[in-house]
Amino acid sequence: MRQRGFYSKIHLINQLERDFGNILLKNFNTKLLEQYQTEGLNRGDKPSTVNRLQATLSHIFTMGNEWEMLSEETLKRIRKVKLLEENNRRLRYLSNDECQALINACDPHLKTIVITALNTGMRRGEVLGLKWDQVDLKHGFILLDITKNGERREIPINDTLRGILKGITRRLDIPWVFHDPVTGKPYQDNKRSFHTALRRTGIKDFHFHDPETHLCISPCNGRG
Repeated sequence: MRQRGFYSKIHLINQLERDFGNILLKNFNTKLLEQYQTEGLNRGDKPSTVNRLQATLSHIFTMGNEWEMLSEETLKRIRKVKLLEENNRRLRYLSNDECQALINACDPHLKTIVITALNTGMRRGEVLGLKWDQVDLKHGFILLDITKNGERREIPINDTLRGILKGITRRLDIPWVFHDPVTGKPYQDNKRSFHTALRRTGIKDFHFHDPETHLCISPCNGRG
């Protein structure tokens, strides 16, 4: 007897085949799938839709491992990818045109911060507190703090963000990526300058993502 949802899973499997059909199993990794999640959000998919694709793919790899078609190491890389948060809060995502308009309206010190947020989906506190020892340009990752599950979050660095980070003058006596050049301390708050940029663009009903808000900046296809 076929399991419940058989036909909907066939639809998901067909989409996964279209998206990944030319990629060898051994070449699947955490970065590839996290980028796939981001691409799904950017094209307008709901987190629940992205999660169903991810769960289906994870199940396929689990069965592939049981049938000895792929290694345990490959399966571990797939299982490192976390499902997106699903809740009933309303999320406000910027379009690509809005992303570029917002970047153009930012003051110079804020522009690099916003571009980093737009290209990573990081929270405001994560961006403002980012240190150079968390940035791995060689391997293309930002390494965030260890989570409650004891795992380190790895945020892919795309070409746009790589160019931005390379363009920042790094001071060896200051560990933070984004800091006040006068005090040498990280920016504590950017609400006023951020809201000014929003007013310049006419973007409404939008805030920099924080745990207590209902709105967020989502990655915007390498806009910058």
